[in-house]
Amino acid sequence: MVQGGVDLGFIERDFEELYFDCDVEYVEENLDEPCWAVSAQEVMYSAKRQVNVLELDIAREATPSPTDEVSRHARKLSVGLGVSKGKALAYCDIGTMLSRMPALALALQGGAFSFDHLRALADSVVAVDDAHVAEVESGVVSLVTPTTPRQVVPGVVTLRRLVQQVVAEVQPSARPIDPEGQGEPPPPEAQLDFSVDTRADAATTFRVTVPTDEGIGMIRIIDAVAAARGCSRSRALVDLVHGRAGDVSVTLNCYRNLDDGRMHLESTWLHEVATERWMARVTELCVAGHSEVSGYTPSAHQRATDAGRDGTCRFPGCDSPAATAQLDHVTRWDGEDDGGGKTATWSMHSLCPGCHSLKTRGLYDVTLNPDGSDWWTSVEDGHVYVSTPTGPLADAVLDFDTRLHRKVRTLARHNEARMRWIAEIEAAAEEAQKLVPF
Repeated sequence: MVQGGVDLGFIERDFEELYFDCDVEYVEENLDEPCWAVSAQEVMYSAKRQVNVLELDIAREATPSPTDEVSRHARKLSVGLGVSKGKALAYCDIGTMLSRMPALALALQGGAFSFDHLRALADSVVAVDDAHVAEVESGVVSLVTPTTPRQVVPGVVTLRRLVQQVVAEVQPSARPIDPEGQGEPPPPEAQLDFSVDTRADAATTFRVTVPTDEGIGMIRIIDAVAAARGCSRSRALVDLVHGRAGDVSVTLNCYRNLDDGRMHLESTWLHEVATERWMARVTELCVAGHSEVSGYTPSAHQRATDAGRDGTCRFPGCDSPAATAQLDHVTRWDGEDDGGGKTATWSMHSLCPGCHSLKTRGLYDVTLNPDGSDWWTSVEDGHVYVSTPTGPLADAVLDFDTRLHRKVRTLARHNEARMRWIAEIEAAAEEAQKLVPF
C-alpha cells in the first residue's frame, strides 16, 4: 500500500500468463474430492477463477482503517480502479469482512465465488458484532465449503438467504434487510399501504404495500387466475375484484420446524406474527415423506415434499423458487411399470420451465441421489455439475452430529430460560426481604 493512494501494481501481469497458467491436470486428478464445479473446468473457467482471486486481492488492499474518511477513501479507489463509488465501497466492505473473518477469507481463496457473491456475503455479515463474529464465521464457512465433488456454487440470491439464516440464528438483531424484500417484515407503519394515482387520462395506477407473506399469497392467487383464464396479471386482478375469477384453487405449502416452531412459506422463513397468521389458515396437516403413485401426474403431497426439499429450481445455479417450478421425472416416464422413470418423490425434482426445457431437449443427463443431490452431466462437453437442495426439508434426514448439535442448542435455550426465571425469583425475593421490618 502506497501512502496516500492505492498501489495496484500487484495485479499487473501478462494476460497470457493469467489466462493460461492453470494447472488443469492437477484439478482433473482430484475430482473425487469435494470441490466447487468451477475448479474442475477447462482454461476459460480457470481464468475466471483467477479473476475471482484477484477480486479478493483488490478487496484486501482496499480495506480501510477505522479512522479513514469514507468519501475520500472511496473516491480514491473509484478513480484508481475505474469503478463507481458504490463498487469501490463494496470492495471496502468485502475487505473489512475478510480482515474480521480470517477463516472465511481462507475458505474463499480458491476463487470459486464471484464479486457478486462476495458482495452479498459482506452485506449479510456487516452488522455482526465482535461477540458473535466467530460463531457466524463458522456457519458461513460451512456454506462456502464444498461437501461433494463438482458441487455447483449456489446462486447469489440463494447464498444471501442462507447466510442471513445463519446470522438470524446467532444474532437476530444483526440480520440485514433482504434486498428482495423476502423474510424481513417491514416496519409496522409500512406493512399496509394503499395509494392510487388517477392523474393519467388513460390509466389508473395502484400501489399496494403488504407484509411479505401476504404478498406471496396474493401473487400465487393472481397467477392462478391468470393461468386459468389465459390472461395477464393485471387482467386477472381486475377479474378477481369483480368476482369473475371463476373456480380457481390455490395451495400454498407451509413447513413447520418442530424443533423451534419456525415456519417456512414458499421461499422464506416467517417471523412470529406471520407464523401465527398462517397457522390460523392451515386447512390440512401432513407429514412430509417419500411416496410413489401410479400414472404420470404427481400428487399434491409429492409436490409439497419435493418442493420443500429442493428450495429452488435444481438446475445448477438457478435461483427460481421450487414452489412455482414444475416437477420433473429425472428419468423420462414412459408409462411402463418395469421401466422408465417412476412418479416417486425420490425420482423427481423441481425445475423452472426454462431449465426443464433444457433437460427435456436432452442437453443434460441427470442423476438424483438418495441424499437429494443432483448430478448434471453436459452432453456437449461431458462436464459434471452437482447441485444440492436448499429447502426447509433438505436436512430432514439427520446425521448424529446434527442431532447432537440440535440437542445441545435446545438444551442451551432451555437452561437460558431457566436461569432467567431463577434470576427473576431471586430478585423478587430480595425486594420482598427489603420490605420486611427488622
